[in-house]
Amino acid sequence: MKKTIGFMAASAGDWGGASRYLSVLLKRMNREMYRPVVLFQRKGPFLEELDKLGIEYVIWPEHEFENIGQYGISVLRSLKLLKQKKIDAIHMNYFGWRPAEVMAARMLGIPVIVHMHVVLQSPPPYLKYVHTLIANSAYTRDHSFPSMPACDKRVVYCSVELERYDRASDIRSELGLTPENVVVSFIGQIKKIKGIELFIQLADRLRHSGAWFLIAGKCRDPDYPEEQFLREIADKGNIKYLGYRGDIQNIYKTSDIVVVPSQWEEPFGLINIEAGACRKPVIATRVGGIPEVIKHGENGFLVEKDDLDSLAEYTGRLIDDKALGMKLGDNGRGRVETYFTDAPIRQLEGIYNELIGSR
Repeated sequence: MKKTIGFMAASAGDWGGASRYLSVLLKRMNREMYRPVVLFQRKGPFLEELDKLGIEYVIWPEHEFENIGQYGISVLRSLKLLKQKKIDAIHMNYFGWRPAEVMAARMLGIPVIVHMHVVLQSPPPYLKYVHTLIANSAYTRDHSFPSMPACDKRVVYCSVELERYDRASDIRSELGLTPENVVVSFIGQIKKIKGIELFIQLADRLRHSGAWFLIAGKCRDPDYPEEQFLREIADKGNIKYLGYRGDIQNIYKTSDIVVVPSQWEEPFGLINIEAGACRKPVIATRVGGIPEVIKHGENGFLVEKDDLDSLAEYTGRLIDDKALGMKLGDNGRGRVETYFTDAPIRQLEGIYNELIGSR
């Protein structure tokens, strides 16, 4: 008999790492063994994709309550929903405030899994009712809730959908580039913590290399508004800003080198495995969980987060040596196939079976 997993997601439209992770998981999980039901706080573009996949979803906003009576009503509503959908386990894909649902699950004996996509310091009161915490990297596991070492915290790496990148197209002609151009790309949200300023400095440092520097992403930093960003790249003749791209797989395909210059302790860095899926070498900063994905000299290079000199040195080396870039990219694809495709999903399904079987 199929087991029903109730997924709780923050949004059906926020395509950050957590959202892309959930998309791949829903597509790759064993639908002969599991029936997913997704609870979204609000509508978004992901719903259309779920319709195509035949996956059930419910719009289920966070409950707001100011007194014990409202809380009780929220618990009763949650009990009704969990019974109606015959939920066997809850997988919260974000660490939101869901005390009513967690209490209802406890009353019904339904195990609760919370997925940590970022490092979390302060545990909420309902954490004692959560059965298992899933961390997207050893770094996230080891640095979350350090005061609670007894928590059942397990590492399950993110997965990537290889088929999407195998179908990707080189769009150099669309971008006014030629096959001879070397393309170095920054892909992701344009934020200071993502290292966009360091990438701009890199492009300026290597302005005589003949390489083109692509930036694909949306400005989402209130401390670094789009107007300021556009001013800073306006006089850079070797930078092309593409804005948000729904066909991000084509940007990877078009790139020769992917730079991930994060300036914060990146919990995992999904871009690292997406680049690997497309056989692209990565030059990344040695922060957070990134070294668990990028092995220096094997599938890319690692530099300290403020080391522009080393970043420019390794980028220049790959600009000059395409054969080296291809070798690193092929190694990256091999690591992704081994560690970041089906293996994490099978691992997660094993956790589902373990928790459901212990009810």
